[in-house]
Amino acid sequence: MIKIIKYFSIIFIISFSIVWLAENPGNVEISWKEYLVQTNLLGVVIVLFILIFTLFITYIFFQKIREIPENFRVSRQEKFLRLGNETLDEMALNLFLGDSESLERNARKIKKYFKNELFTTFMLFNTSLIKNDLDLAKRYLRMLKLIPKAEYISKRATVLIFLKEKKVEEAKELLKEYILDYPNDQWFSERLAIIYSKMNEWAQACESMQHIKIDKNQRLKNMLANLKILSGKNALEALRISNQSYFVIIESIKKYIEDGSIKKGSVLIEKNWIYLNCLQVIKVFMTFNIKGESDSLQRFKLVAKSIKKRGVLSDETKLALAFAAYEARMWGESQGYLDQIRFEEWDKRVLDLYQDISKKSQKINVPSNTHTLKDEPKWFCKICKTKYEDWQFVCKGCDGVGEIIWPKSSENRKISGNLKNVLQNSFRHFPQMK
Repeated sequence: MIKIIKYFSIIFIISFSIVWLAENPGNVEISWKEYLVQTNLLGVVIVLFILIFTLFITYIFFQKIREIPENFRVSRQEKFLRLGNETLDEMALNLFLGDSESLERNARKIKKYFKNELFTTFMLFNTSLIKNDLDLAKRYLRMLKLIPKAEYISKRATVLIFLKEKKVEEAKELLKEYILDYPNDQWFSERLAIIYSKMNEWAQACESMQHIKIDKNQRLKNMLANLKILSGKNALEALRISNQSYFVIIESIKKYIEDGSIKKGSVLIEKNWIYLNCLQVIKVFMTFNIKGESDSLQRFKLVAKSIKKRGVLSDETKLALAFAAYEARMWGESQGYLDQIRFEEWDKRVLDLYQDISKKSQKINVPSNTHTLKDEPKWFCKICKTKYEDWQFVCKGCDGVGEIIWPKSSENRKISGNLKNVLQNSFRHFPQMK
């Protein structure tokens, strides 16, 4: 309502002014040099209006001309922003597909669209490593070193280049320098520990990991615990760091048995059996420093009590119980556990144990199994899949450190079925120095 009144008032004033000027035009004379211009007040108003309007239009015209470069720049930025977002979407797909050539091409586009140096140079460095073009990777590394924000990235990249070139000594010296600059950095410390581990320098490998925080990283906890034992430390000290390492548990069981604390060894098995699910743990418990039949029987009772608490027994658990009963000279008990394993799940270990039992007791005969024996499970490397009869800390196939696992362990089941691992594997084409 107020706006209507305001507009009405403005229109009324303008209309009244025009009518008043029309009725009272007056006379206006302008003398300029020898010219005399005669008009009325309305004519002066019209001339002033035309003059002001012309000046306004001229101003707008030149303003638009002056804004052409800015408008072009804004338009170009909007275009590059749209194309850059589309390119980032393509790069996401390239990462999942492992298409290094498209990734490199799109990285160059991002550099053009966003004038970005750090991200694009880093991506180009990575794609160069993927293609094993070390000369090109070094060129991008030099560019990374010129970017202030890329100092940390360039240092990691330098280490990767040395490792790719098999310049282990150079990489080691560089890492020793970097862990002083970044004392809490896990990546530098782990890489140095890996290099020392490959050289069987366990004490130095252990020392390089002492100062970093690994509370939330189970893999690093396992690694440090293993290195503690390999470097000559007490197994129970390593056990306080990690109780999910096969090597640590085996050595801790041996230590408990040596100290006469057999029950503590069985408690350790109870806590970790569901994670390990490994016959070799029971073999160590039942055979290490055995002192006779009564000792075997006592250990069998402790083992049976420990691994039966988990409810449904796995085939590996049944085989472990059968082996423990065999060592305790309980032939019938051993046979009973073996008979609970379905024929189609038998492997050579089951058959061998059944044959050993039948040799001890004439009442026990090996059943006729028409099914083909399954492959005997073996330790394997997560990286190169090399198989081993016994656990190893360093893989001889790919030099991977701490990557060898038991196929029936919960760790392997987690690797096989975890969505997180699927996402990690989708980036497997990125160069990783294990």
